[in-house]
Amino acid sequence: MFGLQEVIIVGPVAGVLVALVLSTWSWARLRFRFVVAGVATALGAVAWNLALWNANATNMDVDGPILRLSFQDVGSGVLAFAAVAAALGLVTEQQEPAKRVITAAAIAGIITMILDLFV
Repeated sequence: MFGLQEVIIVGPVAGVLVALVLSTWSWARLRFRFVVAGVATALGAVAWNLALWNANATNMDVDGPILRLSFQDVGSGVLAFAAVAAALGLVTEQQEPAKRVITAAAIAGIITMILDLFV
């Protein structure tokens, strides 16, 4: 399994990467949406990894045979997706089309999952 240091470091790194990638999208630069997405990504990834660490869920960090993704990797991406979708869709950008909010959330989830795969 991973240590507490890795739990605390991976989330903020994912948040920074998501913010950097989303900052290339003009929609995300308006009203600093890329910052909101980055913070939500970091919080979601840290929450998931802290839950696994606290539960000592070592069996969640075993890579699968085909895609080499573990449940821990996928869970990080799913929680990042959910956190960004909730932050943008329910809090800061309620009047925006769902397509844009979900696209930003999907980008966050995919980046987080890929980062977690390699860390």
